[in-house]
Order: sequence, then C-alpha cells, then structure tokens
Amino acid sequence: MPAVNPPNRQRLNVVLLGHDPGWAEVVRGQASELGIQNVHIASSPEEVITLLSGGFPPVSHLLLQPAAAGAMMAELIDMTVGQSLGVSLIVLGEGTTLDRHPSNNVITFVPEPSAPLLAGALLNRAAAPRKPKLAPPSLDELKEALQAARFQTRYQPVVRLDTGMPVSLEVLARLEHPTRGILLPDLFVPPIEAAGLAWPFTQAVITRAFGDWSEGRLGSFGLGLAINFPLDVLLIPEALIWMEERRKEAGMPAERIIVELTESRPVTELERLREATTTLRGLGYQLAIDDVGPALRDHQALLDMQFTSLKLDKDLVRESPDSPAASAFLSKTIESARTAGLSIIAEGVEDSEIWRRMQRLGVDEAQGFLIARPLPASAVALWYKDWVARIEKPI
Repeated sequence: MPAVNPPNRQRLNVVLLGHDPGWAEVVRGQASELGIQNVHIASSPEEVITLLSGGFPPVSHLLLQPAAAGAMMAELIDMTVGQSLGVSLIVLGEGTTLDRHPSNNVITFVPEPSAPLLAGALLNRAAAPRKPKLAPPSLDELKEALQAARFQTRYQPVVRLDTGMPVSLEVLARLEHPTRGILLPDLFVPPIEAAGLAWPFTQAVITRAFGDWSEGRLGSFGLGLAINFPLDVLLIPEALIWMEERRKEAGMPAERIIVELTESRPVTELERLREATTTLRGLGYQLAIDDVGPALRDHQALLDMQFTSLKLDKDLVRESPDSPAASAFLSKTIESARTAGLSIIAEGVEDSEIWRRMQRLGVDEAQGFLIARPLPASAVALWYKDWVARIEKPI
C-alpha cells in the first residue's frame, strides 16, 4: 500500500477506543510529533459510532482495541472500511488479526505501542479511494448471495431543512462478499438488473428492512422508510401484493413506507406505471421519483402521476454552484415539483453551504453526509439521539 502524506495534518481527526492507557499516551505523543492536533479518546463504542455517523469534522482514523469494541466490532468495521468513505481503521494490540475477516486487506494492524509503526499507520490512508477499481461480482456470485441471504441493509436519514427534524430513512443495500468484504451497490446493482434478478433482490432488501422495523430497531422513531423499486419491479402486480402482505406481517403503517422509483432508462410504459402508482397510493403508500437530474428525461411526465415527493440527484446538487446548466435545471425542477404539490428532497448535502443553498431554493428535506452516513440498524438510535440534541444549533 503506497504511503500518502495528508495535505494538511491539522485537519486529520483521530479517534482512539481502548482500555489500555499506555496506548493513549503513545497515540497522543505520536500525533503531536506528526502535527496532528485533533485526537479524541472515546469512552465507549457507542460514542465512536455517533462520531462516525455523520456531521463534521469527519473522522480520518479510528484506532481501536477489539476488546474495547466488544459486541459492536462488526458495526465499527462496517462504518469505517466497509463504507469506502476514507476512514482508516487501525487495530491495536497483539493477536488482533481478525482472522478470516474479508476486510483485512484494508485494515492496518499495529501489534505494540511502537511510535514508528504508529506513525506509518497514521500517515498511510488505508481508505477506499486508493483501492483499485473492483470487478463486479459474477452471476454465480450474485445468485449465491441471494440464496445465502448475503445482502444487508443500511439506513441513511432524511431530515427537514427548516427544523432539522428527522423524517425518514432510505434503505440502502450492501453485499457481504465472503472474500472481498462489503460491496457497495454501484458494483452489484447494475449486473443484478441486467441479469433479470431485480425482483428477488428487491425481495431480499425488503425482508431485511421490514425485519429491522418489526424487531424494534427502526419502528420507534416515527420515521418513514424509503425503499428503492426499479421500474421493472414496480410494474409486477405480484410484487405489490407480496409487499403489502409483508408490510402487514411486520405491523408497519402503509403511510410510513415510501416507494422510490429508480430508473436509468426512459419510462416507456407510462400507463402501466400510472396503474401501479394509483394502486400504491390507494393502499396508503407514499411515492418518490428518485435521482432526478438531466439524465432522467421523462420526470415531467411522472409529475402528472400520484407521486408525493421528488429527490434531486446528488451530483446535480453538488455541481449546481459551479455549473449554470445544473443550476438552471435545479431551479426549473424545483418549480415544477412545487407546482405539482410534491415535497422536494435534496441528496448529496455534504456541507453547511449546500444545506443553506437548498434552503434558499425552497427544498423541503435533505439527505447526505452532513446529516449522516448510511447506518447499520443498530446505529440508528445512537445517531437519532445525538442529532436531535444538536439541531438547535445552526447548521
């Protein structure tokens, strides 16, 4: 792994979770020598998960002793190296090789409180941006993942822009590959859809999400649950019947579920889609048009259907300050959605400047790393408590 000197060590934010005070002394001393000013000694894995969940400044390095992580070790691995967000995970102490863990190739192990070893770990970024481009899973691997229930769920919160209050959670999928670790959806969703496996994949995601709801990890906050539906799946009548049956089994109110239409190609079967959306609205579900940007050529036709919200594509939101074309499209789309009576959600809200800009444009809700990263179900309650305690402060 090539060494990379951070451009500004003062901006690095190091978090240590451990029971051994000797490690804390070495970490503080070595960070000071390297010019790293921000070192936080965490008191519990719950505190670390709150720090990793979202907001700024982002954590650059997590140093931990597995014994201190306890039963939350899996969540800490997932929220660092498992998310490809540039957080380096450094595991401290002898005998901490995490044998057979598929993420070992991006975890740094420091067996003893050695200044040179620790310095190398802090100056190297064991983070996903430098990993080579990965090949998508094979068709056999995807089928095996479906059969073995290897698809996991993560939850990214959506909040009101006027009050900051949480309103919903978007369900995001991850693939737990037996040798490659946690894979992100841009690597496996396109081949799944190309192979005609979108419906069993959607079933797998819904089953996990409804299970998290019914088991009490998500259902106690009064939030909506947004689930991505490819167009091909939304047009299957049996799919809607199946989801309605699973919803009732989970004890979820239909109005808490937001079906997000995801589609990368033009919608050619508008009447069939209209029938599906009418059915879902009749049952009480909410409906969102997902990833609206210049590439989605037919969103104007969708505005005439019974959708309840529109989600602005994250790239459009990020690029709009520097791109006149993106800014013009954004303003026009917001005006059209407002005229149609839809609520407007901005994805990709990653800093306070974007937050305030979306407020000025009249956007209703926001989603992005400023608010929270995708969370395992067990971390949602920790994020919720921390976020609600902070929203009285200006974003």
